[in-house]
Amino acid sequence: MSNSSVSVLGESTRLVPANTSAVFEIITNNESVVSDDISVHVISPSKRAVQARVLPGTRSGVQSVEFVPTEVGTHIVEVSVGGEKLSAPLVAKVYDAGLIQVADVSGGVVGQPVQFRVDASQAGEGQLEISINEGEVPNHVQVVGGGRCLVSFTPDVAKPHLIDIKFNGETVRGCPFVCPVADTSRVTLSLSHLELIPVNQPSSFHMGVAGGGAAELAVAVRGPAGELPVKVTGDIHSGFTAEFTPTLVGAHQINVDYNGRPVQGTPFIAKAFDSTRVTVGHVARGTVGRPVTFSVDASEAGEGNLEITISARGLNIPTQVHPQGNARFAVSFVPAEACDHVINVAFNKRPVVGCPLIVGVGGGGSGPSVTLPGPGPIHKPSTLLINHPGRLEDIEVNVEGPGGQAVPTQVQPLGNGQFRAEFVPRVVGEHRIAVSVNGAPTAGSPYAAKVYDVQAIKVKESPTGVVGKPVTFLVETSQAGPGNLEVTVNGGRVPTSAQAQGPHTYAISFTPREATPHSVDLRFNGQDVPGSPFKCNVAPAARIIAPDALDKISVGRSCLFAVESPSPPVVEVLGPARRSIPTQITPQPDAPGKFDISFTPIDVGDHSVEVRLPGGHIEGSPFLVKAYDASRVSVTDITDGIVGKPVSFSINASQAGAGNLEIIVAVAGRNVPNFVQSEGNARFKVNFKPTEAATHTLSVRFNGQPVPGSPFSCKVSPGNTQPRIPVSGSGVELAAVGHPAEIKIEGITGAEPQVIATAPSGKILNTKIASSGDTYTAAFTPEVVGRHSVAILINDQHVIGSPFNCNVYDVNKVLVSGLPGHKSDINHAMHDLNLLDKPAEVGKAVTFSVDAAQAGEGTLELVVSTQHTTVKAEVVACARGLYDVTFVPQSNEDHYVNITFNDMSVPGSPFHCEVAEPTQYIQTGNLVYIDLPSEQHHLEIMDPSNHMVKYVVNNSKAEFSVNQSGTYHVQILRSHEVITTRTLHVFNTSKIDIINAPEAICHRPAVVGVNINKAGPGKLTATVKVGNKDVPHSVRQSTTNPNMWEVVFHPVHAAPHKITLFYNGVPKLGSLEVPVKAPGNEPWAGGLGLFQARLAKVTSFHIDTFGRPAREFDVVISGPTGSALPVRCYQTKTGKLQAEFSARDVGPHKVEVLHQAKPVNGSPFTCQVFDADNVRIHDIPQTQSNVGERITFNVLHKNSGSAELEVIVTNPIGQTISVQQTTLEEYVEQISFLPTLPGLYQVAITYGGAPVKGSPLALGVGPIGPTPPPRAVGKGLESAQVGERTSFTVTSAIQPRIQIEAAEGTIESHIQCPKPGEYIVSYTPRWVGTYDIVVNIGINDLPGSPFRPTIVDPSAVRLIGGWTQYLDDSGRVKLPAKLAFDIGNAGPGTLECKIAGRRITSEKSGNRIRFELTSEGLNMGDHDLDIRFSNISLPEAPKIVVSTGDQVVLTGRGLAQAQCGEPTVFTIDGSRAGSGNPEVTLHASDSNLPVPVMISLAGEKIWRATYTINSPGNYLLSVLWAGRPVKGCPLIVEAKGGADASKVLCSGEGLRQGVVGKEIRSWIDTRRAGPGELTAHCAGPRKVAYCELYDHGDATFTLNVKPQESGRHALTIKYAGQHVPGSPFVLRVAGAPDASKVRVYGPGVEHGVLATFQSRFICDTRGAGAGQLTVRVRGPKGAFRVEMQRESQKDRTILCKYDPTEPGDYRVEVKWAGEHVPGSAFHVMIFDTQEELRRYLNSL
Repeated sequence: MSNSSVSVLGESTRLVPANTSAVFEIITNNESVVSDDISVHVISPSKRAVQARVLPGTRSGVQSVEFVPTEVGTHIVEVSVGGEKLSAPLVAKVYDAGLIQVADVSGGVVGQPVQFRVDASQAGEGQLEISINEGEVPNHVQVVGGGRCLVSFTPDVAKPHLIDIKFNGETVRGCPFVCPVADTSRVTLSLSHLELIPVNQPSSFHMGVAGGGAAELAVAVRGPAGELPVKVTGDIHSGFTAEFTPTLVGAHQINVDYNGRPVQGTPFIAKAFDSTRVTVGHVARGTVGRPVTFSVDASEAGEGNLEITISARGLNIPTQVHPQGNARFAVSFVPAEACDHVINVAFNKRPVVGCPLIVGVGGGGSGPSVTLPGPGPIHKPSTLLINHPGRLEDIEVNVEGPGGQAVPTQVQPLGNGQFRAEFVPRVVGEHRIAVSVNGAPTAGSPYAAKVYDVQAIKVKESPTGVVGKPVTFLVETSQAGPGNLEVTVNGGRVPTSAQAQGPHTYAISFTPREATPHSVDLRFNGQDVPGSPFKCNVAPAARIIAPDALDKISVGRSCLFAVESPSPPVVEVLGPARRSIPTQITPQPDAPGKFDISFTPIDVGDHSVEVRLPGGHIEGSPFLVKAYDASRVSVTDITDGIVGKPVSFSINASQAGAGNLEIIVAVAGRNVPNFVQSEGNARFKVNFKPTEAATHTLSVRFNGQPVPGSPFSCKVSPGNTQPRIPVSGSGVELAAVGHPAEIKIEGITGAEPQVIATAPSGKILNTKIASSGDTYTAAFTPEVVGRHSVAILINDQHVIGSPFNCNVYDVNKVLVSGLPGHKSDINHAMHDLNLLDKPAEVGKAVTFSVDAAQAGEGTLELVVSTQHTTVKAEVVACARGLYDVTFVPQSNEDHYVNITFNDMSVPGSPFHCEVAEPTQYIQTGNLVYIDLPSEQHHLEIMDPSNHMVKYVVNNSKAEFSVNQSGTYHVQILRSHEVITTRTLHVFNTSKIDIINAPEAICHRPAVVGVNINKAGPGKLTATVKVGNKDVPHSVRQSTTNPNMWEVVFHPVHAAPHKITLFYNGVPKLGSLEVPVKAPGNEPWAGGLGLFQARLAKVTSFHIDTFGRPAREFDVVISGPTGSALPVRCYQTKTGKLQAEFSARDVGPHKVEVLHQAKPVNGSPFTCQVFDADNVRIHDIPQTQSNVGERITFNVLHKNSGSAELEVIVTNPIGQTISVQQTTLEEYVEQISFLPTLPGLYQVAITYGGAPVKGSPLALGVGPIGPTPPPRAVGKGLESAQVGERTSFTVTSAIQPRIQIEAAEGTIESHIQCPKPGEYIVSYTPRWVGTYDIVVNIGINDLPGSPFRPTIVDPSAVRLIGGWTQYLDDSGRVKLPAKLAFDIGNAGPGTLECKIAGRRITSEKSGNRIRFELTSEGLNMGDHDLDIRFSNISLPEAPKIVVSTGDQVVLTGRGLAQAQCGEPTVFTIDGSRAGSGNPEVTLHASDSNLPVPVMISLAGEKIWRATYTINSPGNYLLSVLWAGRPVKGCPLIVEAKGGADASKVLCSGEGLRQGVVGKEIRSWIDTRRAGPGELTAHCAGPRKVAYCELYDHGDATFTLNVKPQESGRHALTIKYAGQHVPGSPFVLRVAGAPDASKVRVYGPGVEHGVLATFQSRFICDTRGAGAGQLTVRVRGPKGAFRVEMQRESQKDRTILCKYDPTEPGDYRVEVKWAGEHVPGSAFHVMIFDTQEELRRYLNSL
């Protein structure tokens, strides 16, 4: 104890909430001190004084200091008593939980982290507590500084997650925050078929949702012009189908969200095309042998494949297509015979508008006719037929090749007046065929015949590609002749595009969407191009594969991640100081295309990691990695503690980087709660209160690593020697606000105990103590809700257990709302009052809310009862303390709701709920059905005349008809006791009479009188419309005649108004039309045609001219596009003008009516033109419905214009019935009605008064069927998993009772009723085994009950020895492997294992299951591994096994190509394979002829294979190892031949010499060398020169060489792999001229005296490169001749001299390669005397 006479009771530093009283109690040793003797000064953080007051304490010697802080922060409280100050000032750390802001709380996805932000920077000091789902879900808090933190958690269950946040024990405003969590992996999509979709036709895709249950799927399709309507049909069990109709060409983005989150695979881009936008140009009539040309324009049609075929007599003929750019093409063909030719053009397999086209082809006359051959291959016979009735000698045929050379031709008779001419073309190109008969040319002669050579086509293929990036290969046809090139990828499933790169070169490109080998088929004139089909191996797009923990790494430890890319990536890592850090890039040996990247950070801070490829950017790069150093975290100020007293220590992590601190205080293996306070800048203070006298262990870890010195020790000694004293009573347990809380303290033998009760705000409550023997009773009255602290001290020491906690509640804060017939708050809005004033109805569920969130902790009990019985109520917890209560009244008597909270009645309890019997309105002649609960129940029915009505019973339903208007009373009795009653109001709409309907006048009230006196009970309503516009109106009772009702409206348009009357929502048959005219004597226009018109139908309106001449009036009508419509006006017998027009377009039309060029009143009018023919009826029921089942269908009116949709339904007895019309989406209306009679219903549908197609409908309705027996279905009745909620559905008229029992105990179930008669039962299994689920309906068990589901726990399946021993560095199981599992704790089930879909045989011994995994039958590489228990995947099991297989490696050029006549070699490396030997076969792909292959041993298990092919073509090469094909076999080998490199001619100076920086050019002619590949390579002394070959398209080339250095270069030119004559050429390359390297020196460039002047000087050009030296000297009399000489041609030093003849000023210019050398021009002065020279030099 302090020696001071003034001290504080309790802690001197406290946390205090803002805007509430802060109380400190001061103890004075002098009991005579009063409040006035104490002075208090409170200083706020902003240095302002805060008013404080001193009040008498709870006992003598104690005074209370009280003030109300409003500012967050540390307040200093200085207290002095009689001039004596407290030894240390009091500190109030003020906080305000209301200033905490929570942001970014949004939805989440199962298995993916969810993040939100908490900002407590303005709230002051304190402890922040965050829990997800009441602590069930772990969360991770990352402090970002300044009182702000980032909170993340990973949900594993798809359900709403509740986020609770407390600050210093106070709940933050807005809590709990709700985070909806979805499981998007449940949704599967099928979208691949939508890559290309047609416009104006529905496109659909299927969505499956695994596992059933609730699913909120949102589908959106965005086209080029915005969102498109999407129709979704189906259910959760069979899946959903989404349908949309694109209207514009272009990309359409498909988005699918599941419970607010995007589903994998979306957004997906579908490309819409329109084959109707492809246009075919005019095709003129053709002539045999003459080309016919036309154009095809697909530039507006979107992406896709264009197919053009031309046929004659059913046979296709060759076609040539020439790309013109921008999807435009020129098409030509040469007809061979005189007949009709059919042109078919298709776009994406859809015919183009106008196709097929018929083109007539004539022979040009009536004489002999000729049938020509189509394009033919070179070296193959081509024939033409000549029809001539004469002799062979009459016919002469001459064929000329492209160069004019004659081609031998043979003509043979065939008989029947036919002759055949045959020739064999030897060159490619167009051949000219001249045919004459009897010396006269035939019609069309000379003809053109095209000859081609498919072998001459050259393809530069792209063997590899990447998903999503265009793959391009070049096709060169310059030597192939004319023809048609066809390209298809994967059989046409992948779109291709072609771009002309030159006269005969085409770039073919496609964009792969899947990482699979793509097959490219090339055909020329229907023949396969050599090498076709070409293979393109498509790899996945490059991506970064990073572990989840990569965001934080430790300094000094290697950081590892992987990159998946087709080529090695470039990685750059920059540290915090932007210094580069070395990285290691290692290819993964067993995974081609994957690279491991590692680096080791050396500094704390953010590291930027950028990954890129030589070809571009990688998605996900750059990214940040935070490096930390746990060794730089310091823990200080650890002192020994005392039981019951707080112990604190400090942690400084400011130098350690970003990370998470994990602090665990433990004693004897048990954790002790600790509280962490942030002091800013990553410094923290940790507090804990020990309860045991033992050494406590303090474990501090940073990002999972122990900090230096951890774990620390803290010695705790006993601090309280008080004996255990019994303490009891509400004051230490549960107490109510405003009621005394008592505390009983027993066994006190010494001093009187002190009792201090502290409210949550820190306020000390007044406590009264009374004694009786050794028992003391203390009492205090709590004022606020919350946890109160009660300290009990004896001799200034806490008793054991002190301070105690008392949970205080306030029953007055329990709020009840939404109860019908009950007004819970006088301040309710009138709207709410009106809703709640309505009584509840018998048989209808009543739901109301109970809000106890602000009432504190406690137990809420609720009972619903009547005077006779209790009613079952279902309570659903919506949030903490907020409940929805539902009950169903079964009788029309008052119900009472009794609610207690902690056994105290809630104010207003029991709440009164008025229940009334339901009333029903029925038309006369209808049947009424009433359920009878049992055979003991019967009815008494009285009609309006008080006569008994008979009924019949079918399927437990009473059935009777109502034939009289009025009120029927129904009593349901059991024995003679009335159970409930019902009232039926019967009415007859045919008894409604319209009394008067006079002509109306615009802008004046119009009144229509209606008599409903004989219609029966009910309510009259009406609709008033003009065109499709609603007119405001009212329905009122007549003031003069109570039996009369009036419909009152104010017309504003001079057109007939349509009035429809409704009685109890049922339309009266037939509508009333009220004519409306304009007021006054001015001309006016009227009629429905001003406001509504039907497309393509004559529409009229009239003009009342009031006697004015017709010529003074004018009518102008313009359509939606502004174009004028013709109008016909004529005068009728009444004197009015009649205007008539026919609209051509749907939409609003402007109607201007002018009188003397001025608009009449109301002009211009807007006339809505509609097209009823476009309206469609969809989803018409295909099966017969039953009475009581609602019938629904849809009406679509897109592109139909604006008009009134009217649906009239007539029942079997001719009555109109009520129809519900709901707008589902734009242009889609849902129509529904409820049949009450069996028979045929007529449905008449009109649009703007015109019947739509398919109207009227005739729909059959059968009699009401029996109530189906109750049943239960669902997965939850069959199997489930421990810890995962499952469910099943019970179909029953009443709520079932559910009991779920396991061997270990009972499982709680939850029942929800989404719709009447359907109940969803859910439960969460806790133990494995077989459960009993008992389902009771009333007093009976449901058939099949008890159900026995099997409950398993796959996480309890244990792999003996763990997985680590079987895995490689990538987490894959290495084969072979033997796995043993223990399934003893996993429940009843079977364990299965599959590799690549193949089941592995198991060996079972008790609870042990063994699998032996081998590579047998598997190829080398990764394979899927699937291990399941009871068909559920094991959570920790790997998904991949890796098989090394027989690794036989084939290398060498001979695997792909060979040169005819030359030995070709490849190597077989079996050093890493199992036992075996190679077998090699090679045969021609077309003739299957074998080619011998010689195999010789070249090393240890390495073989050399050699073969020689003599004929060009494609060959199949197969290599077997141990009898099994090597991976990749068979291989296609292309053999090339016929090329002769010795006939290649090379010329040009560029073969001998050149200069760096200047173009070195030569020419190469391969025309006589045959087909082959030309290559060029140029190597310098140290660097390779760049070689560029330009193909002129005629087998000649230009070679450009660009050397990078000077010196001797070797230029190698090869053709078909062989050196051309003269290769390798010696190319001497001189350096580029550099004038700066020339040195000029000597007396000739220095000043001198004429008599002794020496004019020579030297130019040293060594190192200056190639160049020309020029020297010019100018003197007093002009230029001088300069002599230059060198010792040899190779000498780079030149001697120059000139001869000056008189003194004067000389200028010497020296240039190298046209550039001045250093010092040039040189200024030289020559003098007569030495004295003149000396004076000149001195003056310089």
